[in-house]
Amino acid sequence: MIYKFIRFLGFIIIPFITPLFLFSKGFTISGTQLIDANGKEFIIRGVNNPHIWFTHKSFKALKRLADLNVNSIRIVWETKGKAKELDKIISRCIELQMIPMVELHDVTGNDSVDELLKTVAYYTRDDVKEVLLKHEKYILINFANEWGNFGNTNKYWKKSYMQAIDMLREAGIKTTLVIDVLGWGQKIEPVFEYGKDLLEYDPQKNLLFSVHMYGSWNNPKTIEEQLQKAYDASLPLIVGEFGYNYHDGNNNLKCKVDHTVILKKCQELGYGYLAWSWSGNNTENAWLNLSNDWKTLTWWGKEVFEGEYGIINTAKKASVFLTE
Repeated sequence: MIYKFIRFLGFIIIPFITPLFLFSKGFTISGTQLIDANGKEFIIRGVNNPHIWFTHKSFKALKRLADLNVNSIRIVWETKGKAKELDKIISRCIELQMIPMVELHDVTGNDSVDELLKTVAYYTRDDVKEVLLKHEKYILINFANEWGNFGNTNKYWKKSYMQAIDMLREAGIKTTLVIDVLGWGQKIEPVFEYGKDLLEYDPQKNLLFSVHMYGSWNNPKTIEEQLQKAYDASLPLIVGEFGYNYHDGNNNLKCKVDHTVILKKCQELGYGYLAWSWSGNNTENAWLNLSNDWKTLTWWGKEVFEGEYGIINTAKKASVFLTE
């Protein structure tokens, strides 16, 4: 109830006075841009790293990723993960000047709002929240990986995430929150219909939307048009996962995405991207490994890192690291 009252006061006071206690000490959103704690734009150029499944290998790989100019790591995590281990990973990312984005993989493809909220509650646990607030200047929080399937309505997505937003804001977490779209992360339409509503609803006005590009994005024209549409609508967006044209779409994800279009268009618009994934994929997903031994780049890895619009050529460190 107190939080609701403060939230109400915020809407009244903000136009006249800036109540500093209400706002993030770390990342914020301005139009389409992600802004770091120094007030400078930060464009994500990174990868997904499977920390929860390959604890030691993923942790050791962080140095290699930093050497490849990665500026952000999407930490693949689950609610079974211990706060102490998460703190270690986040601290190492920061030490290597890479912005950590924590995501929970427990409810991938799930369509239950109760399960979503049960998962998101992990972030509000005392031990976990302590870690997140400790690193508030640097951290991004991705509620849950690919929650919601193709059968869910856009309104259901909006209402579900309104509850998730309340949960984290009530817990005192003010940093940028990242929301995956529906359809296993591939259905961007909810962002066009309700993205602005969610931004307005959030007392921090501090949300970043994430779309994953696999089989639903096989048309290069669709990639260009939809990213441009989001930009023209001033929607903060990243491509949080993406694949490529493997065996002409004859793969488990029916993916024949033109990744070069993703990289180029993101660079043109100043949108971030995070490739899936560094290593450790199972047999049917092994074609998505960016490295084949947690160190040496595969063909896919070379495309993401060494391409004209790849990470090595376009990534810039967050300004918070350059002034320390």
